Amino acid sequence: MAQCKLTPHEYLQNAFAPQVAILCSEDADNLCLKNNLRFVELIQPFCRLNNEIRIADPSGNTVPIRNLRVVFEDMNRRPPQPTLGKKLLSEVVSTAPWDRPTTSKKGANDNAVASTSENPMDQLNRLSQYQHQQLHQTPARFPKSEQVFEQMTSMYGSSNCHLLQINSRHSDQTDVHLPDPWSQFLIQRASCEPSGGSSSEASSGTGTPREDVSGLPSRVTEGDTADCCEPIHPLSPTVLSIDEKNGNVDMMPGVEISADVPVMVNRPSLPAGTAQHHGGCLTSSDVDRIRIFVHEFCVRSLIPHVERQIRHLNDVVTNRSRSKSLLSATRRWLVGNKSPGSATNSVIYSPEATELQTRRLGDLCFMFGLYELAYSFYHTAKNDFKSDQAWLYFAGAQEMAALAAFMQNSSDYPKRYLENSLQTYLNVCKVYNFAIRSTLLSSEVLKHCGEYGEAAMMFIKLTSEESDLLSALMLEQAAHCFINSQRPLPRKYAFHMTLAGHRFSKAGQRSHSLRAYKQAFQVYATRGWVLAEDHIHFTLGKQAHHLKQLTEGLEAYNYLVDQRQKENASSQQSPAQQMTYVREFFNTFHQYIQQEWDSSTGVPCLPLPLIDSQETRVLLGAPQDPPTNCEWTAASHVSLDSDEISKDRWFALERELFVKRCSSMVFRPNLQLLTSDTPNTQSPVVPVNEPVVVEVLMKNPLAVSLMISDVRLVFTFEPSSNQEIVGAPVQDTIYPGCNLPAGAQEKVRLELHPQCTGKLLIKGVIYKLCLTPDMTSGVPPGSTTTPVIIEGQQNIEVKGPRLNTTSVEKCSVVYANDKRLEITVMPPMSRLSVIFHDIPQILSCGELCSTDVMITNIGPCPVSKLKLAVSDPNHVYLDIQEAPLPGVHICVLSDSETKDGKITSRTETLALPNGVLNPGDVIKAKLWLHAPMSPGAFDVELLFWYDTLNSPGKIEYRLLRHFSSIYVERSLSLKASSTMSQNLQEFIGHQQENEGVYSYTSNLIIEAHNNSEVDSSCSSYTVVGLSGNSGKWAVVPHSNLQGQQLRPGESCHLCVKCVQHAKKGTSGMILSQLHFGSSQVPLNSWWRFSLRERVSLRDLLTDPPPPKPNADHIPPPPTQAQQDAKHIAAGERGGHETWGQHSVHLKSLGDSVSIPSSPLIQAGEEEKPPIRIIPESPPQILQSPLPPAFKQKHLVKISAHFPDCMEHDFMTNRLCSIEFELCLHNCSACQLTTFLNLCPEGLPNSNGNVSSHVYSPQASTELLYVGGTVRKVNLLPWGHTKVPVRVLINSPGTYSLGVFSVTAIRHEAAKDKYEQPIPQACQLQTAVTVRQVPRGDHHLSHNT
Repeated sequence: MAQCKLTPHEYLQNAFAPQVAILCSEDADNLCLKNNLRFVELIQPFCRLNNEIRIADPSGNTVPIRNLRVVFEDMNRRPPQPTLGKKLLSEVVSTAPWDRPTTSKKGANDNAVASTSENPMDQLNRLSQYQHQQLHQTPARFPKSEQVFEQMTSMYGSSNCHLLQINSRHSDQTDVHLPDPWSQFLIQRASCEPSGGSSSEASSGTGTPREDVSGLPSRVTEGDTADCCEPIHPLSPTVLSIDEKNGNVDMMPGVEISADVPVMVNRPSLPAGTAQHHGGCLTSSDVDRIRIFVHEFCVRSLIPHVERQIRHLNDVVTNRSRSKSLLSATRRWLVGNKSPGSATNSVIYSPEATELQTRRLGDLCFMFGLYELAYSFYHTAKNDFKSDQAWLYFAGAQEMAALAAFMQNSSDYPKRYLENSLQTYLNVCKVYNFAIRSTLLSSEVLKHCGEYGEAAMMFIKLTSEESDLLSALMLEQAAHCFINSQRPLPRKYAFHMTLAGHRFSKAGQRSHSLRAYKQAFQVYATRGWVLAEDHIHFTLGKQAHHLKQLTEGLEAYNYLVDQRQKENASSQQSPAQQMTYVREFFNTFHQYIQQEWDSSTGVPCLPLPLIDSQETRVLLGAPQDPPTNCEWTAASHVSLDSDEISKDRWFALERELFVKRCSSMVFRPNLQLLTSDTPNTQSPVVPVNEPVVVEVLMKNPLAVSLMISDVRLVFTFEPSSNQEIVGAPVQDTIYPGCNLPAGAQEKVRLELHPQCTGKLLIKGVIYKLCLTPDMTSGVPPGSTTTPVIIEGQQNIEVKGPRLNTTSVEKCSVVYANDKRLEITVMPPMSRLSVIFHDIPQILSCGELCSTDVMITNIGPCPVSKLKLAVSDPNHVYLDIQEAPLPGVHICVLSDSETKDGKITSRTETLALPNGVLNPGDVIKAKLWLHAPMSPGAFDVELLFWYDTLNSPGKIEYRLLRHFSSIYVERSLSLKASSTMSQNLQEFIGHQQENEGVYSYTSNLIIEAHNNSEVDSSCSSYTVVGLSGNSGKWAVVPHSNLQGQQLRPGESCHLCVKCVQHAKKGTSGMILSQLHFGSSQVPLNSWWRFSLRERVSLRDLLTDPPPPKPNADHIPPPPTQAQQDAKHIAAGERGGHETWGQHSVHLKSLGDSVSIPSSPLIQAGEEEKPPIRIIPESPPQILQSPLPPAFKQKHLVKISAHFPDCMEHDFMTNRLCSIEFELCLHNCSACQLTTFLNLCPEGLPNSNGNVSSHVYSPQASTELLYVGGTVRKVNLLPWGHTKVPVRVLINSPGTYSLGVFSVTAIRHEAAKDKYEQPIPQACQLQTAVTVRQVPRGDHHLSHNT
């Protein structure tokens, strides 16, 4: 909307400015053409008077007129025909945002004759004759034309004639140019291209260039029919007759003009389309003379003429209105008032009618600033037209009355007049041109008063289906009214701008449609209205594509298919609509590449498919090569398919290896697979000739299938200095392509092979994109079925995690650096390959398994050091040099031989032959596995650390991972217990010095139960032997025991004897084994697991403890009574015999241990809580819950914990001390204060002479309590407390520990002393037997 720079008052003055008809001779016009101007154009810039002039009203009072503007028009100018007028409107709208049509009236005539003419007076007479003919031909324009013409021809006074001197400079003087004030008043001339016949609208010699319409577009969208004739205003000139045969306009129908009359008809116009300078022959004096000419014409000729017309018309109207008042009143009384909709506009007035004279008088007053008089005359004419039911005249008078009232007082004017006149134009008279004019004028008045809503409604009323262009213009103006109101309405603005853009599109105005949709999108953007945004962008792209604005169209289509700009709101369009969007995007993109894109800058970016940069993963180095033999398996290492959930465990294993070597350095993990979850602040490193694999995740967010092909990486490489490069420094691979169905995603893996050292920077991916063949088959008929293939790229930009440490980082959004795509290429390094032979997938609980391992250096550099970290060293270890045990029943191992079982960490150093593993060398080892006792997943995690000899790079070590997950089935459960035997036996392995010395023996009782399932891979087990390791005990051989086969659900019981071994010294480990039957159990190194499983290591993921120089992490050796019992079982799985062992650790004699420690749940069963009939509710603690009286004596219960019997040597010590505990239990919900009396009153104490009896209510003889006999104990609700008691006796016998008295009182009552303690009914029977120790066996006494 072009903002009007004029105020409403100025706008209305310009719209109704007086017009002066110019009739110019050919000679005078030729003089003006030397300045590239016609006479009308010459005086056009000086039509506004800067000085204030005065005009007299009919009463003789003078009224000042400021900034009077006079419009000079050619007398031969005629308005275009309706069809051509619509073409002109379309052309004007195409070149300018606005063109407001107005209606004006000519108030005077000006005849111009050149002084160079041979007979100026003759030419003036001819012009007067032509003017007379024109005036008589159009009598409705000037009622007193004959009188004015007689005055002009009879007397040439100084007030009516003026001599204008121009062209004071010669045309060849081009050194000085005056400013060009005419350019802003001249419309660009259209090029004239004659097309056979003559034009249907001939231009006069002094016509404006806008009337030359031969170059206008031939398309008329508003229904260009011959019978579509617009109504003519009653005060406008009559319509010119048209020669239907040749289409020429008859300028003066029915009037014969002699051949020498200088009328410029069909004269060639000025050259068009060239930039010309105007006023080349004019000087500054000439310009001043032109300005003086216009001023004197207005002051000396125009104003006096208007004053005479006003006085004359006022007299005519006043005289005729007196005689007409009675007749009009009678007619109104007879006919009555009719609404405008009840009659048609059939009233015809004569040119001299009083009503028309009144209207003309009002027009003259309005044009020259007499607004109060104008309003009175308009109001009078309005009433007359209404009484005559002349609704078209009535609407015009009513409209002008409202405008006159506004010009007089803008704060108080009849707004209803404007609304009624518009309704009359539209609904009654059906004259849309007048309705448009009325709306354009009324809207400025309403907006000046702040009533933008009313103005918008007037614009909306003019919309219809007949004229798309007019409706578009009106809707656009209504939209601007909504946005410019005091309370802006942006949604109404956007909605009406969208409607205006649609109507512009239907009218063929694509540029205006594009502009309207752009303005509407400013409101709909970022509001989440996805469907509205899609409609606007699709229209923007379509209009821009038709206007050859490919860049703008591509941006609109890019928004339709780019789901990243939807702000997490996915597309809600149907698949067919999305297909239309994608197809239009492909076509526009293809044309954009061919016509506008600069190929030297690469390829543009594509919005499809979506690439999540944060999901980009980088793998450094090649994965392990698969072995040629299918029985061998390569180490899993790190791959893009590996699970990254347990990466923290690998980092922890690497940290333990790193701390062992570089304890003083800061640990940073050696990353081989870089993702968004890894610390990527350091640039990754890869050796030369090893691949860099980049995984890019591509997603198809649309419901349309896409096909991508020829995908490759976009990268830059900066080689290091001082090296020769032969061929390409980096070799890349091309991904052939794939089909992305609707909503699918694809992981595209691309490789780079650097051939020399340097810096490698990965920037993005480049690929080709097209629709799948099944999608292109659904194109509209007549179009090509060849799919359009476009090529583009997408950048990969990664960022680290958000920083939130400092206050600045917390208040802003700051991300850490992520350098996973900035790779440093280093010199060659060693590379390790590890393969395993037949790693099992299923094991039974306690099963032992070994597999062969081959470690090979396949790199170009030797390995200087090799280490291994195991996540679970209790069940996994690697043995390079295995030392077999001797095949005897019992053997003793030294501390050096058992060091493998005394593990202190998860790391170990593997010995290399000659200290170096050269390229191609192989190390053979054996990996031992012992399945845990609990069924489920058994994860084997091995991390190999190896150093490159003389490595020149930043990294000194490399890593190799292996991960295996083994399923563990149920097998046997074991329960072992040991008891001291009363039998004696000589020491095993006794020497001469301890010959004849006997040792205690112990019985080892074992219960084995088969918990396996019937359908498991190994369901039947056979117990084939038992072995033990201890620091002192050994299993006694037995030749009669046989192997026990256990099927599912069966169990067996074994009992073996153990005896002490007479080994020299306190160090060493005794290994003993017992074979059942003839089976030979291959012990080898299985005994190590019994020692390893006893060691408890810190959890792998916990933080390491602070270093302590004096700390000793070696567990203490087993005590003399400690023993490990190993129950060895054999089974069969898949036709192969399997072996296993269950280890039970007994710390001392008398212990009983079960494995597994928790009961097993059968397969398919769930662990269920116990069934409760009464719902469980927590005990409620009452403030003062005093039970009933009959229950108050049972508040406290007492129990005792004492030995049944004991031995004491009374000959050595006369006093024997007996210690025991009394436990008091609170059986109430209140807190109690309890008093325990060990010697209650009324009973004899221990000093009396009473016989000793077990059931005696009093204490036995010579029993004495040590310590206080009365104890005060506080008991919490439902709580208990232990009270230690000690007594002394001086002779053997059986003793009762006494009768105790217990009283209780509530804790609150004890403080207030309102209640007395209540005796509790607690009976306790105790008996302790004390014996005299025999004198001969005192060396065998021990504490049980």
